[in-house]
Parts: sequence; structure tokens; C-alpha cells
Amino acid sequence: MSLKTLKDYDIMGWRGEFYFKVDGPKTFKARWPDKGTIKLQKNQEFTSRADMSLWSQFKTVRVGKPAIQKIKVILRERDHLKKDETVAEQEFEIKLPSKTQYVILQDEKENTKAKLRIQATRTRY
Repeated sequence: MSLKTLKDYDIMGWRGEFYFKVDGPKTFKARWPDKGTIKLQKNQEFTSRADMSLWSQFKTVRVGKPAIQKIKVILRERDHLKKDETVAEQEFEIKLPSKTQYVILQDEKENTKAKLRIQATRTRY
């Protein structure tokens, strides 16, 4: 995952404070980072380590039956003076199992972009 912004989101022009929310099926929800935010100034980029994950889930799939998992990813900017602003939001359909794919989550004006890796592998238990 990587996140880059070309815009100042703070009123004073210091830095934007970003976080991700992921909504899955039923009551599965996640926030990344769990506590705190990703602080970025204008033209700054954040790149995560390889082992960081926004979402993980195990799902039982019968052989020969297709399975699709829908997940909504929301990028928000935290502001102490007003309600948190939704910068970008997109719903992804993941076919299980599937090869690794890279997707871009961005705002309408393309000022802030997040590059995400979607990986749905098959395991046996």
C-alpha cells in the first residue's frame, strides 16, 4: 500500500491526517491504522511495509462454486475542528481465489491517491 497527496488538507497548511476504513460483509469492519493517523504534507508519499494489511478474512468456498467478496474501502482525512472528510471511497469485488491485483483509490480531482494490493489466495485446512 502507498498513499500520496498533492493537496494541503489542513487549514493552517501543515499536514493532512489520513486513515482508512474498510467495510466488509455484515459486522466485519476495520480501521487502519488502528490508532492515530498517517500524517502527510503536500507532495509527500507514505509507503507501508510489505506485511501491513488493511483487511484480512478467511472464507470457506466449496470446490467448483464461484465466490465473490465485496469490500468497501474509504480514505478519510481527520480534522479536529470539523467532521472527518471522506476523501475517496470505492467498492471492490474480489473473486475468490484470484491472482494478486493492484488497484488505485483516488479522489475526484486526483489530488490524493492510494495504491492498494488485493490478494485472495487459496489455503487448505
